[in-house]
Amino acid sequence: MDTANAWLPGYIEDYNRRFAVIPKDPYDAHLAYPGTPAELVRTLSVQVTKTLSKNLSCQHENQLLQVKTTGTGLGLRKAKVTVHEHFDGRQELLWRKRKLTYTVMDKPRRQAPIADSKAVNARVDKAMARRDTGHKPAANHLWRNMPIGKPAHDGQRATP
Repeated sequence: MDTANAWLPGYIEDYNRRFAVIPKDPYDAHLAYPGTPAELVRTLSVQVTKTLSKNLSCQHENQLLQVKTTGTGLGLRKAKVTVHEHFDGRQELLWRKRKLTYTVMDKPRRQAPIADSKAVNARVDKAMARRDTGHKPAANHLWRNMPIGKPAHDGQRATP
């Protein structure tokens, strides 16, 4: 690292000598940012719009964001909120430029744990054995004895 830092000033000088261009207008056109530092950080964040549910929560990146309120929070139901993901890893939840307090809960994953090849083979063999034997309903099964006709209100078929 020390060698690279010692080499860098000479490289920058050589690069600027070869590629620098004198501007046609020497006037500096940069403008100062008129907002606050907090507004600038929010402007430069990744922003995602979400809709709050009736219980004042929304899902974002496999997380459940639950808004905390002091009252009933009826005005926030179905409200559009913006999740700001800052580059330092922080998140903010804003509604009409107001910062909302919230808790984060990880959503449980529905994917089953990875099974080894033995378990997969056992399941396949079991399913194949069930398929090969076939399944026939008993002689007194409901569908064998139902009369033909229009269905009645209770789910049974009525006689014609």
